[in-house]
Amino acid sequence: MKSRPVHSVNGTLKGSGETLYCICKKPDTGKWMIGCDGCDDWFHGECVNVRPIEEDLVDQYFCPGCQEKNLGITTWKRKCRLPSCPRPAATAAEPPSKYCTPEHGVEFFKSKIPLADYAPSEVAALANAVNDAAGFRKLGDSVPAPSSPAARAKIENLLLSDFEKLRPQKEAINLQQSRLTARSKFINMAKDRQKRVADELRAEENQSSKGSKEICGFDMRLALDDEEFAEWCESEEGKAIFESGVISGREDLCIKKKCEKHKYWLRIAVEDMELEERLIAEGSTVLANEENGLRQRQNMKSLMEENQRLR
Repeated sequence: MKSRPVHSVNGTLKGSGETLYCICKKPDTGKWMIGCDGCDDWFHGECVNVRPIEEDLVDQYFCPGCQEKNLGITTWKRKCRLPSCPRPAATAAEPPSKYCTPEHGVEFFKSKIPLADYAPSEVAALANAVNDAAGFRKLGDSVPAPSSPAARAKIENLLLSDFEKLRPQKEAINLQQSRLTARSKFINMAKDRQKRVADELRAEENQSSKGSKEICGFDMRLALDDEEFAEWCESEEGKAIFESGVISGREDLCIKKKCEKHKYWLRIAVEDMELEERLIAEGSTVLANEENGLRQRQNMKSLMEENQRLR
């Protein structure tokens, strides 16, 4: 795929000497153009419905005329999984990835897990709750609960409201965890079916175990995004498969012996799950720290109130 014209086979504009390009038969006006890998002519992106932002994603481009002549079809590179990124995924890297960079992999999964923001420190309130530096040092790394039972009960009531605000983040992380668990179980079932179907095909072809038939084994449902996969899990088919623990038949299964399209599918799936598992753990830790921070801040406020009453 080329992205700037150097010559044309379309001809020239009569009386002007200007070279004509594209299906619109107009000269180069400075607009972005794409070169055909079939006829070597050049086409305005807007005329052939290819955007400049998609330039890096085009593997080979064949214009409408070349496609009509069956000279080839336009092929595309796999896009980075991060929706806002227009670059191709690093599928040729070792190991291959669904993302253009590791940073975009982390960014993608972080976008799936809403995290609570840390509230500002109330060190000043804590300092006002003690009378001297010695008392401040005795507080240590955490804020002690007030001594009054009534004050402690008040704090617990206030925390109920604060913790309720964190419930959406907790539910989001729990949802991510349940979906990750389901996808992990499905991948294991897909691995089992890969081996089982390979054995069946070998038996059908009367092959010896020495000449074992290997197949790709990719299940097309692994290409579903999180929402689509969750919806499928709730379908009658999905429920039946998870209940039985077995993917029967050969539907949605790639049985090619050498499949470049789904190469390394298992490795990529496992790496994605490991990354998401780490990020879910990070999200859970952040929420636990947030809950602890809320308790510490309520303790500080209560200590300050007690200190004010004693003065």
